[in-house]
Amino acid sequence: MWRDPSRENQNFQVRYVMSDGWGEPVQINRRPESKMSFSKYEKEQLAESIGILTVAFTLALSNGLGSVMNDPNILLNTLPLAFGAVMTGFLIHELAHKWMAQQYGCWAEYRGNRNGLYFALLMSCAGFLLAAPGAVMVSGRITDRQNGIIAAVGPISNIIIALVAFPIYFFTVGLDYPISLIGELARFIVIINLILGGFNMIPIQPLDGSKIIVWSKYAYFGIIGAIFSVAMLYWNIVPLS
Repeated sequence: MWRDPSRENQNFQVRYVMSDGWGEPVQINRRPESKMSFSKYEKEQLAESIGILTVAFTLALSNGLGSVMNDPNILLNTLPLAFGAVMTGFLIHELAHKWMAQQYGCWAEYRGNRNGLYFALLMSCAGFLLAAPGAVMVSGRITDRQNGIIAAVGPISNIIIALVAFPIYFFTVGLDYPISLIGELARFIVIINLILGGFNMIPIQPLDGSKIIVWSKYAYFGIIGAIFSVAMLYWNIVPLS
């Protein structure tokens, strides 16, 4: 999530021009809404980010473009994992920021970072991935508490998703195909959401942790503790055989 401090005193109208690297230039002049809503441009940005990230995750999980060219069937296993990671670890995280910001009457829209997306795609061809796909841009008059809450819902969504996916993995691991594929997908969703949730809690700009710790150290360490607890639960409980 990215905040524009220069526009915090604007209650009703927001004029915003996007810079290079965060999508095509676009000017916004609109009244902030309290309900979840999407502009046509934002939908295009989300679709582009989801598509590129899914391809990048698929290639990275397949050990690179070379492995896919040698054995295209590997995509049958890696594509569902990649799509699950993008839709849960990335999309729901960003939409949580957007939803909460709009509850406070802010203008909030996702903007993709094309440079970051293309760099991720390039890296994935070599079999590894480091991505900065984009962020929800937030503009409006909000307090540090509200800004912290807007930031906190992202990692919290990752924790909730990991908690939902964990029992699915727990009860399906070791079963016959295709149920085993569901278990593998759930396992990967647990791991990717814990990693992304933990990474975003690093207290440096522009990550979520930097805003949460300004608002409340109790909330910050509470979320860190929750991520650590779920991680310990995952790595210490032996699945049913």
